[in-house]
Amino acid sequence: MTNRIRSSRSGRSLSVRFASVALAALALLILSPQLGRAQSDAGPQMKTVHPQDIKALIAANKGKVVFLNFFATYCVPCHTEFPDIIKLQDKYKGQLQVIEVSMNDVTDPSDVAEMKKYLEQTKPSFPVYIASSVDDDFYKGVDARWAKDGEALPMTTIYDKDGKEVHYYEKALNLQSMESDVKPLLSGSSD
Repeated sequence: MTNRIRSSRSGRSLSVRFASVALAALALLILSPQLGRAQSDAGPQMKTVHPQDIKALIAANKGKVVFLNFFATYCVPCHTEFPDIIKLQDKYKGQLQVIEVSMNDVTDPSDVAEMKKYLEQTKPSFPVYIASSVDDDFYKGVDARWAKDGEALPMTTIYDKDGKEVHYYEKALNLQSMESDVKPLLSGSSD
């Protein structure tokens, strides 16, 4: 009889623990949108990326055209093309993924703050990452041509739905030229 009483009690305490965990999980789900808002109130969050992370981001977007762009706040041509990149993403969302990488110096707090301020002003509709380094190894790790050509910004590479590189530029683009490169790739099949 004592074994039955003990089993019954341990079953109840297990049920109470399970219910407590379930309630805590439910509370977290309910509060998570508010937690997200608190983070966004602190300004844009930029994840640091390495060259291999960029390659993984391209691969993760298979089935979409990928518009990979590198820029920095100190780059004047970058400022002229950035609003058009936002328009491009907004126009073709669902079929196109912009991957934007800042070449501002991640080790310089004022450089990072300047980038966050720029993103707060421009409000891009795509994630913006920040390069883990601004040294030659990073440039070479992304694309060897880029390092050879003097690390020019902005730099854009456009990939088809299969993740194959189709276009490469080391200059600012306008919306018309972006669309002329992207539109034919949107209608292409991805098998």
